Amino acid sequence: MRVHGGDLRGVLLRTSPRRWALGLALATAGCQVGGATSVGIAQEDSAAASGSAAAVDAGVDRVTAVAFVEDRANDPQPAEAVPLPAATTQAGEQLDVEALVEQVLAINPDIRSAAAAWRAAAQRYPQQVALDDPMFGFMLGPGSWGNDEVEDAYTLEASQKIPWPGKRYIRGDIARAEANAAYFEAGEQRLRIAEATRLAFYQYFLSHRQLAVLSESTGLLQDFREIAVSRYEASAVEQQDVLLADLELAELKRRQLELTRQEGVARARINTLLLAPPDGALPAPPDTLPADETLIAADELRAIALAQRPDLAAQAARIRSERYAVELAYKEFYPDLEVVARYDAFWQEQPLRPMVGMNLNVPLNKRKRFAAASEARARVAKEQADFDAKTVEIAYEVEQTYRRVEESQQTLNVYRTSILPTARHSIDAARASYLAGRLDFLRLIESQRQLLSLQDEYYGAVAEYRQRLAELERLVGASPIAAAAGE
Repeated sequence: MRVHGGDLRGVLLRTSPRRWALGLALATAGCQVGGATSVGIAQEDSAAASGSAAAVDAGVDRVTAVAFVEDRANDPQPAEAVPLPAATTQAGEQLDVEALVEQVLAINPDIRSAAAAWRAAAQRYPQQVALDDPMFGFMLGPGSWGNDEVEDAYTLEASQKIPWPGKRYIRGDIARAEANAAYFEAGEQRLRIAEATRLAFYQYFLSHRQLAVLSESTGLLQDFREIAVSRYEASAVEQQDVLLADLELAELKRRQLELTRQEGVARARINTLLLAPPDGALPAPPDTLPADETLIAADELRAIALAQRPDLAAQAARIRSERYAVELAYKEFYPDLEVVARYDAFWQEQPLRPMVGMNLNVPLNKRKRFAAASEARARVAKEQADFDAKTVEIAYEVEQTYRRVEESQQTLNVYRTSILPTARHSIDAARASYLAGRLDFLRLIESQRQLLSLQDEYYGAVAEYRQRLAELERLVGASPIAAAAGE
């Protein structure tokens, strides 16, 4: 249905703050009709994207927000390189993931492309509801001009085609539904770009932390080598201990080359998202990332996803568009009119010259029109089936990813409370035993290798947890973290 007068206030008040944020981000691209302002196609009611076919049947014709925006004549063009703000790249500053996501979303060309597609789709509505241009005609009889026997003969005609009542507005409803689908597809694109940015950031974090752990392990191994050299010079051990230390240091140098490459790839990915040169400098990521947030319950996250996932809302809009197409197909059984006004000077009698009348098509080919209606109904069934399949798939994906996030949280807790403390105690005990001559150097090296491996695995688990959390946020369409008390 259409929103009129007093209904507008209630519609706007029912719109959630998160949807207003999405609408504002896309509305900044602008939407213009005839050089003035137009109704920006905005978001559909959450019932249209939240679950059963009955919910779609009840809610697909409701609009939850109408935004009036001005089109900007000259959209800003992105620079060839868009580095981080100067304040962010100062010494000692750290790269913040949320600030990075905001900046990427502001300049990403895929998002600008999706917003432009929505803007273009929004302009189809006034085209569909407008009447065809009126037609003017002129004819003359050349033989009558300059003929003394008859008056000059000519004809002036004006006509206007008028579709059967309701056709234009149904076409407008189809265009509006398609524009809504484009709007929500742009919202889905934003979610995917935000997820890709977070994944790149956490890979960047992981490579930095693994390089830091490698540096610490290298310093520890150099201490072991100095101990081995001192004991070798005192004839307490064989030269083999020193050679083992040198071999292990060489292996750490090889590992450093591998991690440096991974860090460069992660940095290049972030710079690419920022439309900056791939080898551009970036601030370092933070040393730690939160890993003990409280998640919203899984059933609540599934309900949130079904209520506000943009791709579900886009699919609901496509269902609505096809339903309007069915209605239009049945309207085609009725004729369109053409009103005509004519002044015909071929008639020599003055009272006969003015004429009014109409033309209309005669829809005799019923078979063609029944086939068009059947085709439109089949498209509705297809889009509805796609909506139902997508609903089930989203619920499954949210549940699956939620369990993975829970597993990652528990894994990190085991690392922090048990595995890493035990590994550190083990290497301290091995060092003391080696100094006392109760442990050979190979066992000491094995302890050092184990600690390095476990620290690498721990930071890998941290990055994996954050990446799974980013995936869950994209699947839900909102943050899965429960707000702290008092917020």
